[in-house]
Amino acid sequence: MGGSGGGGLHSSRSADELRAEVQKELEQARLESDVNALLNEQLALINNRDTELVNERLDEITNALGDRIAGIDRLLYGGSVAKHTYVDGLSDVDSLVVLKHEALDGDTPSALRSAMERALRQGLDMGRVASIDAGFAVTVTYKDGNQIQLLPAVERGGNIAISDKAGTGWSFIRPRAFEERLTHTNREQGGRVVPTIKLAKAVVDASLGERDRPGGYHMEALAVDAFRGYQGPRNAKAMLGHFFSHAAERIKRPIADVTGQSTRIDETFGAENSPHRQRVATALRRIASRMQNARSAEEWRRLLE
Repeated sequence: MGGSGGGGLHSSRSADELRAEVQKELEQARLESDVNALLNEQLALINNRDTELVNERLDEITNALGDRIAGIDRLLYGGSVAKHTYVDGLSDVDSLVVLKHEALDGDTPSALRSAMERALRQGLDMGRVASIDAGFAVTVTYKDGNQIQLLPAVERGGNIAISDKAGTGWSFIRPRAFEERLTHTNREQGGRVVPTIKLAKAVVDASLGERDRPGGYHMEALAVDAFRGYQGPRNAKAMLGHFFSHAAERIKRPIADVTGQSTRIDETFGAENSPHRQRVATALRRIASRMQNARSAEEWRRLLE
């Protein structure tokens, strides 16, 4: 009888353990579902930029520039992700605009920017435009809040040149070099890398101060590195967590700029393992830890607010 009683107690304990395990799996599945639903909802909000309207306005800009342009290359791939009033890289603008030399008052970057701004003020319906700001890029802000970012360029010796960061010299670029890498990585991962980048940018914007925040181009380069050969689950929760875990280590080392716009994408962060890089790495690692340890969709929501 004693043996029988012991067996019964053992069976009861095993059943409890089994129920606990099943309950834990159900809770984890519910968490996965709730978090992915939240992230997809946030992604829909991020994507709520009217692409048709942007294309319509780029048509208006093309018409306003008239015969001053030698070519216009729409880079909606990145422009739909970032709304900056400065340029971190080619992926952050809506269009690369190559002006004809005869449209410029001189052969300088400032003449290039001035020609673009002047042509837009003359050719656009200024009743619908709130401002035109000519910095490294030219930003047209409409009265409905929509922004179009344009990167003025000129052809020099058969190559495309833009203003350098100082605004006093020329920087020769290969506009499609990085986009090809990003497109390839995104395709390899079933189109899930670009949505992950958009969500990661939202988290970084909510979590890091402006000085420590990687720019749009930098974030995209980190994602290309993170998802090259990635074999994990292709859902928003898993990929976002992987991005931040990877970025926390990768950000410690500089990333070369394949477009030629600069030597390094992240030159403002200093040399390898600089104090600045270490500080940002710690912040990204903290985000990755919060994602890993979160027990509710509400905790994930706070990362995005």
